[in-house]
Amino acid sequence: MNDSTPELKPPLWSWRRTTIAFFFIVFIFCLKDLGLTFNHLPDGADPWQAAKDFFSAALNPAFTDQNPSLPADAKPFLERIGENMLATLRYAFVAMSMALPAGLILGILCSRSWWPKKLQDSTSSSFKHYLLRLPIVLVYLVSRFFTTLIRSVHELIWVMLFLAFLGDSPLTACIAIALPYAGTLAKVFSEIIDEQDARSSDHLVYSGAGSLQAFFAARLPQSLPDLLTYTMYRLECAIRSSAVLGFIGIETIGLTIKQSYENNYYNEVWTGLYSLILVVMAFDILGAHIRKRLHTAPHALLNPDPNNIRALKRHTPRWPFMRLTWTALLFTSVAAWFIGEPLNQYHSHLSRWERTKTFAEGLLPKPVRESHAWSDAIPWAEKLWTTNGAEALLSTVIMASAALLLAAIFGYAFVPWASRNIASSKPFGLPSGHTSKVLTRLWSFLGWVVRTLFLIARSIPEFILAFLLIGILGPHAWPLVIALAIHNFGILGRLWSETHENQDDLVAKQQILSGGSRNQSYLCALLPASFNRQILFIFYRWETCVRESTILGLLSITSLGYYISLESSFLRYDSMLFYILLGTAVIFISDIISVILRAKLKNS
Repeated sequence: MNDSTPELKPPLWSWRRTTIAFFFIVFIFCLKDLGLTFNHLPDGADPWQAAKDFFSAALNPAFTDQNPSLPADAKPFLERIGENMLATLRYAFVAMSMALPAGLILGILCSRSWWPKKLQDSTSSSFKHYLLRLPIVLVYLVSRFFTTLIRSVHELIWVMLFLAFLGDSPLTACIAIALPYAGTLAKVFSEIIDEQDARSSDHLVYSGAGSLQAFFAARLPQSLPDLLTYTMYRLECAIRSSAVLGFIGIETIGLTIKQSYENNYYNEVWTGLYSLILVVMAFDILGAHIRKRLHTAPHALLNPDPNNIRALKRHTPRWPFMRLTWTALLFTSVAAWFIGEPLNQYHSHLSRWERTKTFAEGLLPKPVRESHAWSDAIPWAEKLWTTNGAEALLSTVIMASAALLLAAIFGYAFVPWASRNIASSKPFGLPSGHTSKVLTRLWSFLGWVVRTLFLIARSIPEFILAFLLIGILGPHAWPLVIALAIHNFGILGRLWSETHENQDDLVAKQQILSGGSRNQSYLCALLPASFNRQILFIFYRWETCVRESTILGLLSITSLGYYISLESSFLRYDSMLFYILLGTAVIFISDIISVILRAKLKNS
């Protein structure tokens, strides 16, 4: 080796190593704060016996009512389960039918791909440049702020707010789900659109087309497959959110599970859980088939005359499955509004206007209502912060962080066995000598088991999991943390395994062809290449965990949600809004940190 050749050494400090060290320190701090013992159980309670009684019922789900005192004319148990499951699906489709168009419009406004090409040029500094760019930037910033605001509040908190001023109708609950979902769809849609290859739209611009023409003719159609697949994922999430509405009294499958669990009818609980899991699995399988079709070109059966435009259009290759699926989903979304009981049933002696007026007046801080001086709101806010706010906020963040990092640790252990390009008898599709059929089937079975584990883990909403675990482990923070960790383990497992499967595996293949093992190619090539994307998913899920740990306070565990529920029950809407804004502020801060870290990791 030439002595003049400089020796290349990896830097001792990098953003990747700093990020890992930071996560490790946060995890240790969270464990120290939460403690590792369960000392909140009632006297004489045995968590192991409670867990045994509950989980043993999983082998014998109920098909009839366990309650012997029901009247003879009561609806059969399975009929009630079916009706509540259909109601769950109905509310999910209604919510998504509102969230999708709003999310698409906001997603386009939050994207920079439709900006005029000359205004995207950051090198220009003329006064005219800034003058032309100002209105567009204002639209962009207002849209980003609004989408972050509406998705920062959990849908159950939106339900509590909307029920206070719109009344207790199912439509109110659907709107409350649609609002944060529109914000989430807008955020993800804008990122999907901006990450598309710009060469096709640039070609149109350089050919004389306007920026908006190029956007709608090239960039948006190019993004359509990813937009549709993510929409299917959000529909799956909407089903889970709709199920949780049962815990605030709306008749969904969650209400059946709640009532059966409180009466110790565990066999009925598992029937409800199995029905929810099966429905979510069905939509997950449907989404997987849609993803496969959208990323696979159909074969043309005929070769029409290339000079006949009508013949070319008529014989354009299409998937009949896709047409049937989108038609069925569209029909179901429309039918959900009109089939069944009216969604906008209102039960109150007050008119909606009187209810809205009372709620709006209650949002003003009490000292301001009495003195009409906004300066009196400062001592009021300081008292709320020092009395309960700071402790509740810290507890919420600690539970969310501990749950997510716990899920990430187990996710990293299981994800390689779920990734189809790694967990295969031929890793990355490369021949590895003689492979028996038994070994091939074992690898296939192992991958299916782990992917099914991820699916089951994310099929049950965190709120329902926490509710069940509190009955077993007692009322303290760990059931909430475990419930959040299980759910996010399933979601991170899916997202990370798909990242591995979609990652450019050229380096990993080269390592295997050079004599490396499967584990070496994963740890030294594929994992480092996927690291940045995985960290972004962690921050994305952390926002969700903060929202979820906030709402889990409704289960009487000290967090922001506990005080939100408490203030709402006493109709103190001003204090309720204060605690909601605390959680929103955390989401805004995490969004800023995510943007900064994304840029740093991209350049590291």
